[in-house]
Amino acid sequence: MTAAPTPMMAQYLALKAESQDCLLFYRMGDFFELFFDDAKVASNVLDIALTSRGEHGGDKIPMCGVPAHSAEGYLARLIKAGHRVAIADQIETPEEAKKRGGSKALVARAIIRVVTAGTLTEEALLDSRSANWCAAIGEAGGAVAIAAADISTGRFELLECSAEAVGAVLAQLNPAEIVVAEGSDAALLATTTRPRGEFDSSRGEARIKALFGVATLEGFGRFGRAALAAAGGLIAYLDHTAKGALPFLRPPRITRSDACMAIDAATRESLELTQSQSGTRKGSLLDAVDRTVTGAGARLLGQDLAAPLMDVAAIEARLDLVQRFHDDPGLRDDVRATLRSLPDIGRALGRLAAARGSPRDLGQLRDGLDGAWRLGEKLGRLADAPALLAELAPQLRGHGALIDLLQRALIPAPPIDAAHGGYIAEGYDAALDDLRDAGAGGRHASADAGRGGPVQRARIARNCAQGDPGRGTCAGGRGGASGGSDRRRAGDARGDCRDRRCARPARRGGGAGRARGGGRLDATRAGGSRLFRGRGRAAPGGGDGADAERRTLRRE
Repeated sequence: MTAAPTPMMAQYLALKAESQDCLLFYRMGDFFELFFDDAKVASNVLDIALTSRGEHGGDKIPMCGVPAHSAEGYLARLIKAGHRVAIADQIETPEEAKKRGGSKALVARAIIRVVTAGTLTEEALLDSRSANWCAAIGEAGGAVAIAAADISTGRFELLECSAEAVGAVLAQLNPAEIVVAEGSDAALLATTTRPRGEFDSSRGEARIKALFGVATLEGFGRFGRAALAAAGGLIAYLDHTAKGALPFLRPPRITRSDACMAIDAATRESLELTQSQSGTRKGSLLDAVDRTVTGAGARLLGQDLAAPLMDVAAIEARLDLVQRFHDDPGLRDDVRATLRSLPDIGRALGRLAAARGSPRDLGQLRDGLDGAWRLGEKLGRLADAPALLAELAPQLRGHGALIDLLQRALIPAPPIDAAHGGYIAEGYDAALDDLRDAGAGGRHASADAGRGGPVQRARIARNCAQGDPGRGTCAGGRGGASGGSDRRRAGDARGDCRDRRCARPARRGGGAGRARGGGRLDATRAGGSRLFRGRGRAAPGGGDGADAERRTLRRE
């Protein structure tokens, strides 16, 4: 008779059934583990060892794993190979599990995200110079529309077109992922199919209203039923992959297919507009003309080349702007230098809105908004500015309160990892400053206690009596002789010994110790941030309970 699966394996099988066709990353301690066929696929793609531990149905369980701290690199390789990955992480700590179900309780896990080619936000998984579109095709009443979103920057486009032009529009976007309804005529173009009910136009309208908190869509433009169906299907898919935590999206912008030149996929391949015939950027027209200094600029240039304008007035406005910078090399170099120093705030904001950001992303948002404001002021003062520049310059200014808040709250160069703390500026929060001071004082008190044994006390008394600065006591003290930063031990201007274990008067060296060593502020700067970082939240998945599960499986 086949033995029942262990509680851990039963949990894994339930999560695997939920993840459907995705590879399942199952968090165990410091690793993401894969089992059964998922392990065989991953070990082949990632070139990692395939092992077998435990049994299920009388057979050994194939297994492989990747370290959680470096999972992004492995995810990138799996996504590039065409796979989708569901992340099953621990949603409670081992201590919470024990409190809930006793010492043998299994830590609860859930799928927190589905990673797909079109839903990436991580900097390491994206090409900074290319957009990453996820597109959905909607159909209603014989009309067709395409909804496309780049969730790394929040761009949300709706393109209405004829059925015959769908291929050309998709070739223009070059999306990483295409989602269509089950049974759709466009199923051959799809990388993913979803239930037809998600592409209902009335549900689509309701989803857009709920997403942006509006009672009517009139402020966004006029949407046909096909556009609503496409938008609804795309939002539903993004909600599915994010497991209810929808990423940041800007209000949808609707575009008619006749606004840009329609170029089918075969013609694009021959012209090599954004990709050469080998499928790479190198050798294309975009590669030849791209002199942009920012990732955002490169993405915009690629989109403009892929969608040549048909409106003569819009073309002339662009040419006037290009002519202005062509005729003024000094202005051009100045603007390029400013742009080169700006971070990619579009993608930083996308990560923050998707709850995948870091303190460094907040710093990039601060620096990018501040730099854009200054650039907007500079461009706004130009005489005889072209119409397009006069329209764009005011859009660079704004968010002054947010810039001020981030400048006061963050240190100049915030770290990537929030778990270790240390990124809040000193003076921003009084309670946090007090905590840092208390922590620094506690460490110093512990150090003093460690020097308080009978042998050390005798040595202190002898050195104090001798007044030996080289020994680091009250004749210069640890502060006076070496310039230490502890105000309690350093001598003050009157020469009193600041060591609690010695009441003898000090010699002249004491005052210099405090002057050179600094006081409370230096101690806080030197030691406070380390304490704050140490108080950060532990990385998810850690803990004795999770590690014990992993060891148990290894023994099986």
